Amino acid sequence: MIDYIFYLCVDILIWLAKVTGTSYEFINILIFIIGYPLFIIVLIIIIYRQNKKINNLTEKV
Repeated sequence: MIDYIFYLCVDILIWLAKVTGTSYEFINILIFIIGYPLFIIVLIIIIYRQNKKINNLTEKV
């Protein structure tokens, strides 16, 4: 089952490379070296802001 999911993801990356006219490696770099860390940073910022809002609300009570 894991092999199936892995090769499905590889096929999707290859398809994206063909559609965009780039290589598999470039798509891989965009997703895992640039995209994923940016996603994590955005999530950390959202968590920080939400935590700040919660603390402000609990201080008023």
